[in-house]
Amino acid sequence: MHTKIYFDESDLFPYEPISSIWMIFYIILTFYFFTICNQKLNGKNKNKKIQWLHQNTLLSFIHACICSALILIGIIGAPGIFQDPLSHSNHFNYAILAFSTGYFIYDFVDCLQNSTDSVFPILIHHLIVISFLSHVLYYTRNVGYAIYGLSIEVNSIFLHARRVIRWYPPIFKSAYHNHLLKIFIDIGNYLTFILFRFGIVYVGLRALYIQGERVHPVIKAYTVMIVSSMGFLNVILLYRLLKSQFKKKSKNKREKQSEDKILMTDNHILLPS
Repeated sequence: MHTKIYFDESDLFPYEPISSIWMIFYIILTFYFFTICNQKLNGKNKNKKIQWLHQNTLLSFIHACICSALILIGIIGAPGIFQDPLSHSNHFNYAILAFSTGYFIYDFVDCLQNSTDSVFPILIHHLIVISFLSHVLYYTRNVGYAIYGLSIEVNSIFLHARRVIRWYPPIFKSAYHNHLLKIFIDIGNYLTFILFRFGIVYVGLRALYIQGERVHPVIKAYTVMIVSSMGFLNVILLYRLLKSQFKKKSKNKREKQSEDKILMTDNHILLPS
């Protein structure tokens, strides 16, 4: 079944499946890593829901930074990924996918345990990502395009940084420099959102259209569903992002005390990572 369905004669690279034992090992290791990080970051905010939101966002930011750095290293170390993303695979890029799968499983459990009224879209997002990455890892097929998809985490850095700089002590002593940082993050957020979130959906659908005959019809239909779902979620995400931005500009400063409550009920969907 492995070779018949997941190998095509037009593949540039030979089909060399990696044992699922490695997938399980990396996922468990990552799950444990973020569990420990969560315990170390445990704060003293009396409002448990707000405290959880702060920690969850910070952990998502950490995952986005680590994942983006690893992807950059992986691409530099294996430029062949651009030649044939479908058949490309190596152990390092495989480990990156397993690392992110472990994080999304951790965050899924964390969201279930600390559920809020608006956490449902996050759970749907995570189930889609976990199922897709697990499928890629199990068959060691489509690793290249999965790495492309994970490059969305570059945008997640800016997406989460918007909150992190507001919730935690300023990085710079100068108010001017902190203001410049905020502008940089806002601009970077919108640019990387269009480039990576919508760009990746376009690349995925285009690849399925051009190279669809290289994969089994069932797998093709499954992947189209996954990519389309992510595109739909990105539209919702962009809408919430713009809504939040305009709302923030029109708000009076004296209403700032309710900001965290607004983020709990509305903005959490902005951070599916």
